[in-house]
Amino acid sequence: MKTKFWIILSLLAALSLACRGSHESSPDGAYDYSSRNEAQMAKETYAQDEGQPEGLTPEKKVIRTANMRMEVKDYQEALAAVKNLIAEYEGELTSENEQQYSGRLENTLVIRVFPQRFDSLLLEFEQLAVQVDFKSVNAEDVTRQYIDLETRLASKRAVVERYRELLKQTKNVEEVLAVEENLRKVVEEIESIEGQLKYLSRQVDHSTINLTIYEKGSPLATGRSFWGRIGEGFTDGWALLKDLAVGVVTIWPIVLILALLIVWFLRRRRRRK
Repeated sequence: MKTKFWIILSLLAALSLACRGSHESSPDGAYDYSSRNEAQMAKETYAQDEGQPEGLTPEKKVIRTANMRMEVKDYQEALAAVKNLIAEYEGELTSENEQQYSGRLENTLVIRVFPQRFDSLLLEFEQLAVQVDFKSVNAEDVTRQYIDLETRLASKRAVVERYRELLKQTKNVEEVLAVEENLRKVVEEIESIEGQLKYLSRQVDHSTINLTIYEKGSPLATGRSFWGRIGEGFTDGWALLKDLAVGVVTIWPIVLILALLIVWFLRRRRRRK
């Protein structure tokens, strides 16, 4: 009985390692015969669970990303209009990077939006532009990667169930520890696969738009009048005067030595005369 137990345990461990090894050794987009069979089994199982006919083509998983750079007539008005459109299309502004260089004020915004509103929102942004410098749209099909992860997840969960059944048959502490150690490793792999699936799902469920808007010759600081700049000049001058006073106090030994040298030089000059 004990020999049989260790044989079963070894087979389960080998099965788990084989599943992981086959995935890691296969390049992206390439699968061996056993992987294709597992993928087909996973699709059929999913179809049966959902009450769908076997062999039904799974829904495509596509990650869409757009990059667009455009010039606008008025930076502040265009930025406000972009943010209003994001809210109107139920999108999300995930980051914003405003900077000025060479007399140009520009802002790069990263926007997440539902795929069905992706194209319409891009067209709305184009209506705000004086000219579009460039626009690119990329669609990455991750359906096969998604199916592969689901297949591996189903296989790992099946191995977990076998380990749990085996755990009920253990007779001593050594066997319990061995099963639990292998079970722990498989559970960790399941958590890793689930994390990858969640990441892919988030990327598929929301498309990304990287939008850069700029206005030529627009100053970064707006609303500064002439008298306001004069006031800032007085403030800066007073701050400079205080800094000089602090500096003189800091180097008082040097000032004292210089003063004594000047007095000695003047007295010596008078005596010669």
